[in-house]
Order: sequence, then C-alpha cells, then structure tokens
Amino acid sequence: MKLEKTADGYVVQVPDDVVAALGLHEGDQVKVAKFNPITIPVTEEQRRWAMDTIRELRGTNPLPPGYKFDREEANAR
Repeated sequence: MKLEKTADGYVVQVPDDVVAALGLHEGDQVKVAKFNPITIPVTEEQRRWAMDTIRELRGTNPLPPGYKFDREEANAR
C-alpha cells in the first residue's frame, strides 16, 4: 500500500485484490486503524501440548443435526 498527499488530505492506495476481498467500492467510507499484533513466545513443548489437546478434543462436542452458522446473527450481537 502507498500513502500519497493530496490537496484535500491523504490517499491510501490499496491493491485490487484487497479491495475485492473486503467487498469495497469506489466512494465507500472506510476507517484506517493502527494494528499491533502481539507475539507470545511459545516453547516447542507448549506447542506440542496445545496440538495434542486440540486433537483429543476434536469431535467430542459435535454440532446438533441441521445446525447452520448465521454470520449476520452473530455480528448483530
């Protein structure tokens, strides 16, 4: 991405694939925010324990028959 100064302020050039993935269109209002990902150091032993735990829990709590996730309903909360 590239930041350019214009007479009215600043413009952020966003690649076409990012625009398409976000479903944006020319003229859409967007908000730019700072993102600080946190990296937590993990030992190989901790990683192995976590992966083993995930494997043990896989399939132990299946979803009810006919369950369908509704993204709109979840985002409305």
